[in-house]
Amino acid sequence: MIVKKMLKRIVSFVLCFIMTMPLLPPMEVNAAESLRGESIYQIMVDRFYDGDKTNNATGEAFRYAENSEEDYRYMHGGDWQGIIDKISYIKEMGYTAIWISPVSDPQLWGIPDSSGKQWPSAYHGYNVFDPNRANRYFGSRDPQASKDKLKELVDVCHENGIKVIFDVVPNHVGDYLQGIGSNAHYTNGTGLKEGTQLQPAAPFNNVSWYHNKGDINFNIEHPHTSTSTQMLEDHDLGGLDDIDFDNKDAKGAMFDSIKNWFTYTGADAARVDAAKCMKPSDIHELQEYLGVATFGENFDMHVEFIKDWVGDNAETGMLDFPLFQAIVNDFAYGKNFNNTSEISLQSILAQDYLYGTHLNDMVTFIDNHDRNRFLTEAGGDVDKLHNALTFIFTARGTPVVFQGTEQNRGNANGQGINGIADTWNRWSMVTKDQNGNVIKDYFNTSTNTYKLIRTLNDLREKYEALSFGTQREMWTSMHTYAFSRRMDSGKNAGQEIICAFHNSKGTDTETMSIRAESSIRAGTTLVNVMNPNDKITVSQDKKVTITLTGDTSKIYVVDENAGNTIPVTIHIRNASTDWGQNVYILGNCAELGNWDPNKAAGPAACPNYPEWNLTVYIPAGQKIEFKAIKKNAAGNVIWQSGDNRSYTVPASGAGTVNIDW
Repeated sequence: MIVKKMLKRIVSFVLCFIMTMPLLPPMEVNAAESLRGESIYQIMVDRFYDGDKTNNATGEAFRYAENSEEDYRYMHGGDWQGIIDKISYIKEMGYTAIWISPVSDPQLWGIPDSSGKQWPSAYHGYNVFDPNRANRYFGSRDPQASKDKLKELVDVCHENGIKVIFDVVPNHVGDYLQGIGSNAHYTNGTGLKEGTQLQPAAPFNNVSWYHNKGDINFNIEHPHTSTSTQMLEDHDLGGLDDIDFDNKDAKGAMFDSIKNWFTYTGADAARVDAAKCMKPSDIHELQEYLGVATFGENFDMHVEFIKDWVGDNAETGMLDFPLFQAIVNDFAYGKNFNNTSEISLQSILAQDYLYGTHLNDMVTFIDNHDRNRFLTEAGGDVDKLHNALTFIFTARGTPVVFQGTEQNRGNANGQGINGIADTWNRWSMVTKDQNGNVIKDYFNTSTNTYKLIRTLNDLREKYEALSFGTQREMWTSMHTYAFSRRMDSGKNAGQEIICAFHNSKGTDTETMSIRAESSIRAGTTLVNVMNPNDKITVSQDKKVTITLTGDTSKIYVVDENAGNTIPVTIHIRNASTDWGQNVYILGNCAELGNWDPNKAAGPAACPNYPEWNLTVYIPAGQKIEFKAIKKNAAGNVIWQSGDNRSYTVPASGAGTVNIDW
């Protein structure tokens, strides 16, 4: 009897579940795919916009001016309210996601260095004081109000169709511990600056939760070995106290603190700081716990190394540092696209297979908060900046752009920074004097780069292939690189974009074959989406000729507005040829070379010598004049005698013409 009742209840439950299925909300996108197709705007919160002066740091820790390198190490007042205030500025550029600075409460002052000087360490958020408290300088001095402001930011972004990516810091807290091994301890120093925290907030003030082995020695990181990789995992990054993930309590407390931010706010994804200092399995465990996609920072230029952090048993994606370095080399410095002996586009993209199915989860960039501004690397050349931006918005992966790039400004001092760039490249979007008076703001929506980014984001929205298409190399030479992005399946199967780039000041004309995988047929007109007057035609042997001037790019798609093309088959009879000769058709339209023998349609096929056949695609209704020619590999031409032949292409169907040599 009991069994029958239980069975009846189970059947009733299943029936109710089935009946209510249409009312359930759509299933969430798998975490492993949730950032594909997005474009990301990276925000360093303290340097963005001060929307609430009541949460600003006080005393020595705060400065308005950015006149010296030292000025850049202090708090400047940007906050979450500032992002809310400027959400339309971001949205109008077409971004679909933002990546913001770490949200946990930071360490205000570092422990004195060897000279006894204390440096501020709060503005960037990577020196964590309390992983469980929302940043008081970005939100509010009241812990709950600060937490609520963060949620408000996420809610406002979602209302505007923008996802939010939290920068999370699981690998370490701030720099508090002194000594190593059994001598590791917290200082009881006196005479420290007001607001100095001597140890992280509980429960993270447990010395046994850290490795306590001293700093990473980057001089012995390469070549990568199991020993050097282990050193990255269990030593301090720049003095920051390194969490021991073999300690279950430490690991659990850190993961819980991060999980709580996502549970409370509904944020969409995470960027994992210092990923190379964590085991891929630990990051994967964190990602699964958070239930969102993550991409990590593995500051390394070797694909063979960073691939281990990408995949189904690691992270969804990774900041693509190898491709970043290739972009700087090839677009900023104008190096050889075709150089396989160093980091170049060809050498890095040739290793894309190592990322497997996660290739489009790689996050591409031209600079960030740790690197020189691209415009500085490019010597202030905005054409080079535009070329590089166009590349990351059209190439495989998910593009991220650092705040202010759209304002055509490099490092604030106009000079490059050696090593980690962490001062002059991190300028505020509002420049102030030492008293807080505004000198200039950098929220200009009229710059050519702001407009370019808007256009590129529109293109990614319009053409699925730019986000999800398979990328295939079409051409590579010293200063020209071209690829196609094609949808090989799905509702937009066959959609294809051809992207070409030139990285020197000269002019280059290259003729390249359409990929064998392409469904673009001969005679098709392609139009440059950046210039509707720039059109090219696919030749009868399925090639395109693209001309590029200095530091520019072109993006071609099938011209949907072009008139219908009709296949016209020309039969040439009695065309005897010498060894090495072929038969071509030359005429008065682009499809037939405009009487230029070098661009003639052909060669014709010869199924039954001396009869030849050639099919060309010509706009419907067009009247053409043409002749057959014989041409050999040396370019020597013999013209068919007599007057030009004429023919009017039919309005539909197909055409046939028979001529005698």
